[in-house]
Amino acid sequence: MDIIQAIEKRISCRAFTDQQVEQEKFDALVEEATRINEETGLHFQIFGPRADGTVINMSDKMFAGNPPCYAALVAKKDPVEEEKLGYYGERLVLFAEMMGLSTCWVAGTFDRATTRVDLDEGEVLHDVIPIGYAPAKIPLKQRTIRAGIRSRSKALDDLYRGPVPLGDAPEWIQACVDAVWKGPSAINEQPVVFVQDDVDGPVRAELIRVKSGMEYTDLGIAKYHFAVVADACGVAGAWEWGVGGTFA
Repeated sequence: MDIIQAIEKRISCRAFTDQQVEQEKFDALVEEATRINEETGLHFQIFGPRADGTVINMSDKMFAGNPPCYAALVAKKDPVEEEKLGYYGERLVLFAEMMGLSTCWVAGTFDRATTRVDLDEGEVLHDVIPIGYAPAKIPLKQRTIRAGIRSRSKALDDLYRGPVPLGDAPEWIQACVDAVWKGPSAINEQPVVFVQDDVDGPVRAELIRVKSGMEYTDLGIAKYHFAVVADACGVAGAWEWGVGGTFA
């Protein structure tokens, strides 16, 4: 599976089987988290079972089964750091997806008392990413939760503002926005909008509002999906960090 296929296949998985993550896949996750930390100064951590077999407890109301491992996404409490956490956290999510694993962005519906994490001075545990294997048949609980969340998502056209409707924008921009629309949103509202002042002008990423601060994580997730698909379309580039940053 390549990364574009991973974007297409990925769903927010809220049900996990008892199957353990193979050691080579677990080691690959640790190595990827280490690469990200070395590149960015973030502090991502991967945890598997303790000696007694316990890992982390997820909310019974939102999850069916607990995962065999998880990523703890740690960064300082700062808008740009939180944006980077979203950008590189989604890189880790899609890395896991390409290995056949399932994941979910989780900001609050987990038991912090059962969560292991190492924090340096000034750092905060922003999100966890449960990682494991999804059941062959999605349980009714997960189907119901997913239907409710997706019903609150924006229409595709709402994620783009330009001199023409999205359907008349360059094909590569249409593909990028579609990939963002298919991606996760930490607050399930997809608050990011991509703006162009003219057809040939640069694209910038804006937030329509900031209520909880988790919107900065969403901004990073959206920018990552956009950049990956732009590259696949032959439009290589990089984002400026921050709200209103442009894709250059």
